[in-house]
Amino acid sequence: MNASIIITFVLGLTLSFITMAENQDQKHKLLIAQITGVQQLAKQSRFIQAVKKQNERGTSLSQIKKLDQEWINSDDSYPLKKSMTASPIGKFLMNIIQNNGDKYNEIFLTDAQGANVAAHPITSDYWQGDEDKFVQAFMNGQGDVYIGNIEFDESTQTNAVQISVPIMYNNQAIGVLVMGVKVDHILADKLSGK
Repeated sequence: MNASIIITFVLGLTLSFITMAENQDQKHKLLIAQITGVQQLAKQSRFIQAVKKQNERGTSLSQIKKLDQEWINSDDSYPLKKSMTASPIGKFLMNIIQNNGDKYNEIFLTDAQGANVAAHPITSDYWQGDEDKFVQAFMNGQGDVYIGNIEFDESTQTNAVQISVPIMYNNQAIGVLVMGVKVDHILADKLSGK
């Protein structure tokens, strides 16, 4: 009896991973131009240098989680939140969104542990390290493209999908760039499987 439960669980888990992989493949085909654009952006030396600099600080995961709780419980005047757009890389991200608001609704950069390096607009939490957008794109240092689910952004009244790509240095993922890409209703329906 217990063996059949375990086999059923393993088969269900396996099918779930296969479905997720097929879903990622379908999204990848539909968003190839947008993915390529985000990947090209992630190769810029300014992103690599900003992530390397934060990684070199050696902040512990427990300290990152503490900062995450402070972030969540604070308003926009919290110094760490303000630093996300005040740094040179933060200003660059803000310019991308301001100059391409018809295409993108958000962009943020993380270090190797999933802590924000820069973001625009400010994210709801500081640590992304426990979320698929980081975990699947960082892929234990291997790096991969991850495409999130289609979401309706109430503030902009548009559909968007998060595309996450690794920041690579010496063939290793050192961080992740996440970009919210706006999609029209037709593409949103295709991404949703309608």
